[in-house]
Amino acid sequence: MNKNQYFKFEKIAHNIEEKIYNGILEPGEKLPSVRAACNELSVSASTVFKAYYELETKGLIEARNKSGYYVNLSVSQLKKIKNHAALSIISKRKTDNAKNVDEMIDQMELSKLNDIKFDFSSATPSIEMLPIEKLNKSLRSSLINNKEGLLCYEDPLGAKELRKQILAQVFKENSNYNINDIIITAGCLEAINICLNILTKSGDNILIEKSNYYNILSLLKSKNITIHTYDFNKENQFNTNDFEKTLIEKKIKLCLITSNFHNPTGDSISTIIKKKIVTISTKNNVNIIEDDVYGDLYFDKAKPTTLKYFDKNEIVYYCSSFSKTLAPGFRVGYCIPGEKKIEFSKQKRLLSLGTNSVTQAALIDFMKTGRYDFHLKKLRKLIHVNMLKYGDAILKYFPNNIKFTIPKGGYVFWIEFPSSFDGYLFYKELLDQKILITPGEIFSTNGSYKNFIRISYSKPYSNIIEDVLRNIGNIAKKQLK
Repeated sequence: MNKNQYFKFEKIAHNIEEKIYNGILEPGEKLPSVRAACNELSVSASTVFKAYYELETKGLIEARNKSGYYVNLSVSQLKKIKNHAALSIISKRKTDNAKNVDEMIDQMELSKLNDIKFDFSSATPSIEMLPIEKLNKSLRSSLINNKEGLLCYEDPLGAKELRKQILAQVFKENSNYNINDIIITAGCLEAINICLNILTKSGDNILIEKSNYYNILSLLKSKNITIHTYDFNKENQFNTNDFEKTLIEKKIKLCLITSNFHNPTGDSISTIIKKKIVTISTKNNVNIIEDDVYGDLYFDKAKPTTLKYFDKNEIVYYCSSFSKTLAPGFRVGYCIPGEKKIEFSKQKRLLSLGTNSVTQAALIDFMKTGRYDFHLKKLRKLIHVNMLKYGDAILKYFPNNIKFTIPKGGYVFWIEFPSSFDGYLFYKELLDQKILITPGEIFSTNGSYKNFIRISYSKPYSNIIEDVLRNIGNIAKKQLK
């Protein structure tokens, strides 16, 4: 958190804490009295009391009867613990080898906290592509217009006006839904998690794509379910009878499918195959969780269809969010549940009571003023141009024997190298140069895709980006030799 964003008492507590850990305030040293601190800092007594209480709960200071507040005598031990924790984190960041995919994911997430100069790992819009000033204007406007209302718990289902705007702008071509069909969540991952909780029980078998977003894989591994994989995205290889046979023989209870611009492959399921998947799943009483978080980021003239579009029996649970289109930090997603809508609502209420009221209000303002549609049109053009420029540079500078398809939406290239290539070692080598890409192995359940990497084109193309891609290509060529 930026220091300027602290409440007054938090800022005071933070400053004292830093002085303690830096040795400016020694164990046993007395702090200014509450009255003296009030005069010195020009704050109220309650603010000082809150700051001291905050430090006391951390074990950094202690109150002595009729004497005042003192730096805790055991604070030197706390300093040792804190320094040891910091060294442990540094040690993890420097680890050369990971034992498994889970450790690779942990290392990559820690890498993002380092001093990275060029980040090609994020499948979200870069800061340069976000309408920062307009979002700030919507935030200010919502705070002024709502005042006390935003300090209360929001409706667990989500703000009615936001659900109304989602219907009007996201689902404007589908009039089959009403605001009670939409439930707001804290991002798409929370929506998927709730769906898994209400649709599966211990020991169930579920079917997912052969490669998948690593945080979804980690979520699935935390459940007591058996994961099977299937290739939903290859139209010329999709066989209706084979799909139905898989559902029956594996006793599948649920399919989790990314329908459009799959992460990491960039593939989309054709409209014909989407209809077949829903028809066969309905016939076999198999529910579907549809992850369509990238659906609005298409490069063609029209938005692609969804699995939910063909759902006549409420077996498809549609999940998406604003994290990939507008504001990742807002953490606002939504779900159109199937027949277990009441169970979904209950789970959402028990899990988090409701989604952040401030960010919902800001989104409402942003959408009501027409800014969202305008932003989406601009964003799609920007990332489409980016995709073409990045793709051209990859073809120009990377080894000739790589393979990748041209995505029709989303933010990423899924690049295949010859079988001898090690994507994880390549990731580590680039990390030494403060360049971050994503090794393909973390998108699998069993360590597959070792010779793949994922590169994002979410950052605006420039001469500097071209130079970095040239450098990446040269390093790749050296590794293949």
